[in-house]
Amino acid sequence: MTKKNILTVLAILFLLLVVYLFKFTAINIAWSNILFPRELKQYPYLNNGAQSEHFEAEYLFYDPANIDYDTETGGFIITTAHVNQAFEVYHKLDARGNVIDSLVNDTSAIHTFHNDAVVFGADYFIDWSISNNKQKQVFTVFQNQDFKMDGKSWEENFEKNYKNAQAVTYKASKDWDYLTFYFKTAQGWMAMNSQKNDERIYQDMASENDLDFKGYPVKGNRFIPLKSSITGKYPLLSYKNRNQVEGRPYNWTDPKNPVVLKYFKKENLQGRAGYTGLPQTWGGDAYLTLKHKTEVIRFKEIALKDVGFFTKAEINLDLYKVPQAFEDKSDVAFIILSYGTNVGDRGGNGLYVIKRK
Repeated sequence: MTKKNILTVLAILFLLLVVYLFKFTAINIAWSNILFPRELKQYPYLNNGAQSEHFEAEYLFYDPANIDYDTETGGFIITTAHVNQAFEVYHKLDARGNVIDSLVNDTSAIHTFHNDAVVFGADYFIDWSISNNKQKQVFTVFQNQDFKMDGKSWEENFEKNYKNAQAVTYKASKDWDYLTFYFKTAQGWMAMNSQKNDERIYQDMASENDLDFKGYPVKGNRFIPLKSSITGKYPLLSYKNRNQVEGRPYNWTDPKNPVVLKYFKKENLQGRAGYTGLPQTWGGDAYLTLKHKTEVIRFKEIALKDVGFFTKAEINLDLYKVPQAFEDKSDVAFIILSYGTNVGDRGGNGLYVIKRK
């Protein structure tokens, strides 16, 4: 090939590159549409009727914080935390995933833990979940409330209370310098403050044990907080949140996993790199399948994908199922979508329940 021909070829290639870069977005979106599998065309968004033969996804709430499974009734308690507002809402779902009641409570509640189906505050409790009574009730006794109990008396009373209690939970003070214990007795619920700066008080952030008081674990708890089958984490606002560590890796294209990515369809160029202005991120729809029991729910959700041939789509979706030991007893699961504003808002963020039709 002569030098002139080489220069001509290089000029053509350069021209094609310029055209490609100039038409980068249009060419990539067109190519993504050409390769799009037509059998995915009918996939709806999750809140637009995603379903299988016997199951459906139903939108519930915008601000999910906790998902607790009641091992005694098969139902659930969902807590929604309303940011910048001084209240929380507890929603009671039956074993089929239907919302049957709710309780609005101020943030004086110690946390969203439902030991024996009771919500605890600093100086009250509410047993609405089992009694339907939404009023705050006082404890039968509140020992060491003024921290004046001597050490020997405290040990004797605590040992007796703990041994005789049908259920026990606790509240740590803001600075973890004392705990407040809650004991369920035959006469009702009683409370007891620990002594200040007891050396048995500790905070083990890697522990699954709720009660950070050596030798005395929580007992009588019939609720199990659900964590994501995808990240292995609890919801970000959960009282069980131990999410300081990296989430476990999840392969969205592995057919063995419960949620599988079938295709990412480019819809727009979502972002460019600073300074250079080079294309950086695609916005589009991720077409997904969710295995639930023996059926498959097909749907799509907005997602992001970095520019490049081997990059993977980023999908802000978490699936919450009951523990394996209870899978045969429950047909219910939950999904949380948590897209940020950089992805786009199509009104789909929040908590969904997957249940039988």
